[in-house]
Amino acid sequence: MEQTDSGLRFRQDLLRDAALTLGAVVLAFLALDDITTDTATSFVFERTALAFCGLWLVIVAWRLLRGGHPVLGAISAGVVAAAAAAQPAVGPGTVPSFRFEYVATAGGLAWFLGLASILASLAWRSGRRHAA
Repeated sequence: MEQTDSGLRFRQDLLRDAALTLGAVVLAFLALDDITTDTATSFVFERTALAFCGLWLVIVAWRLLRGGHPVLGAISAGVVAAAAAAQPAVGPGTVPSFRFEYVATAGGLAWFLGLASILASLAWRSGRRHAA
């Protein structure tokens, strides 16, 4: 049985969201690495990149909330909020610790890396379900 147009569209949307979320995580990691290891006094480019990553992750959370995955969406929204609140304290010399800014930032990266794989898995399962 062939996939319906809406089923195919749903699968493509999930795969797109998974790929863009993975890209946002990589970009955020690189920006945070630069911020925490460099000795520069200004990180305008890196902070702007983080803001765009955060914006994308808010969009993903909203789509999940509206698209039938309220638990994933709510967790994602909370993680984005915590990471955004932690960002002013992240700067040169931030090292691994149990401080809020480190836990919120590292936890956010880990959550969204996992979420990207969950979205890809949902797309794969959706394709198998519609193909059967």
